[in-house]
Amino acid sequence: MKKELLLSSQYPTNMQKDKQRPIFLLVDDNDIDLFFHEKLLRIKKISDHITPFLNASDVLDYLEQFQEHPEAYTETVILLDIQMPQIDGFGFLDHFERMPEEVISRTRIFLVSSSLDHGDLSRGYAHHLVDGILKKPLNADDLIKALQETGA
Repeated sequence: MKKELLLSSQYPTNMQKDKQRPIFLLVDDNDIDLFFHEKLLRIKKISDHITPFLNASDVLDYLEQFQEHPEAYTETVILLDIQMPQIDGFGFLDHFERMPEEVISRTRIFLVSSSLDHGDLSRGYAHHLVDGILKKPLNADDLIKALQETGA
């Protein structure tokens, strides 16, 4: 119970979001990339509902509140860096797979990478939860096209 209250005060809940546009969760260990990606989303009017996270464990803690109340979860896009310390993008995906189906089905996950590592790209494209891979720094046109292709 205490954890849920802490999360509610730290991060906006999905329950209060605009039903027409998804919220965005940005997950990257580089605060400059987070800043740039958030500004890009706002300037291009892609979303005003953006929550940045510096590591995968924090976003998993945030998502934990929907384990018991998945009906409160709305459409969400996660922009997930692949290479991060502690829990990388693929580790996040392993944890995310345990979320309720209502949460998984309302989430679009895009891996974001500055690396062109063939192994990471192949692994990302093969993962059933990954809707696409975007190159850093984000390009607004590429992001909009990816969102349109996935119906986000």
